[in-house]
Amino acid sequence: MIAVNAKNIVFGYSSTPVIRDVSFQAESGEFISIIGPNGSGKSTLLKTINGLYIPESGQVELLGKNIEEYKRKDIAKKISLVPQDTSLDFEFTIEEVVTMGRHPFKGRFEKEDAMDKELIYEAMEMTNTFDIRDRLITEISGGERQRVFIAKALAQNTQIMLLDEPTSHLDINHQIDILNLLRKMNQEKGITIILVIHDINLATRYSDRILLLKKGSIISQGTPEDVITTENILQAYGMRAAVERNKYTGHISVIPLEVNKRIRSEMNIKIHVISGGGSGQDLINVLYQRGYQMTLGVLNAGDTDWQYAKSLKIPVAEEKPFSGISDKAEKKNKEMISDTDFVVMTNVPIGSGNLKNLQMAADALETGKKVVYLSERKYDEFDYTGGAATSILSHMVENGLVIVESMEQLLRKLT
Repeated sequence: MIAVNAKNIVFGYSSTPVIRDVSFQAESGEFISIIGPNGSGKSTLLKTINGLYIPESGQVELLGKNIEEYKRKDIAKKISLVPQDTSLDFEFTIEEVVTMGRHPFKGRFEKEDAMDKELIYEAMEMTNTFDIRDRLITEISGGERQRVFIAKALAQNTQIMLLDEPTSHLDINHQIDILNLLRKMNQEKGITIILVIHDINLATRYSDRILLLKKGSIISQGTPEDVITTENILQAYGMRAAVERNKYTGHISVIPLEVNKRIRSEMNIKIHVISGGGSGQDLINVLYQRGYQMTLGVLNAGDTDWQYAKSLKIPVAEEKPFSGISDKAEKKNKEMISDTDFVVMTNVPIGSGNLKNLQMAADALETGKKVVYLSERKYDEFDYTGGAATSILSHMVENGLVIVESMEQLLRKLT
């Protein structure tokens, strides 16, 4: 069943549009995160879904019915909202705040009955706030207060819960604590969760689907794998980033990369990197940050450098795992080398499986291509071919191979 159906929503303040033709659906029981840079309209969209803002055009359907057909009190029976600001100036006890979640179901002077009490106590138990129920809301920490307002929303016993940045201003342990709680409620009670969150990595870890907003428009929506890509992060945030799967959690993870835009705009140099086994990661990272265009190869699929290049969407001439370089991979690598300004080799150990990489670099040097070898140690220390690699490298030195010992020296050669 579709819990929320937003159709071509447009909303703005005065004549300035904040939400621009936004459409999406939330299935019952889904966990959806809304992400995007500051000013992208995330909180405004949440309030429009809740009926607090009436769209200029388009409509929001709540459980199959136009939200404008509901009375405000009836909306509160379907949707609960945890606001970004959970501060209260009045000295209510925790239990009194959680009890406010039952107000939409009661008459003006009607007292809570046994069912209300059961829902209130269950909400406090589930959020670990029962033991502090007699304390004042003004006397507890930010993490505890966030739990209290989630308990209030839980006591409301709605099918849909909206949360506006529930983890903002919290330490990482409290952030995980809150999101674990929300996921538990989502899975055990089937509550549809739609939340606004800034932390992309937390969004990918907990969400079934993600909406990525920029300037009031959805530029991507779908699974974390579909939405969180280097291209989308660059488009939405203007930031280069590596996107890879976290080896500990198994979820998609974003690694921001510092980019000097002035340097990047000046660099129009293409570099082909010959590395492997992790020997190229620092080099790849520095070149990527500075805006160089890169290709890599030949690398076996699953190699550490292969994984890093893939996370940055850098083209790679690749070979099957644990296989020598085939004619197909060799041809692809030669095409990449011919289309670059520099070939840069790292001190990757050379064996029979990757000796062709070295020979292709030597051939490129013969044709006048600039080839640089980055290593702090003598190249014969990485020869596992019985001397064949050392022989090729010695010949390359005679033909003009440039050897540098540091990244600083390399960058000077490239510029």
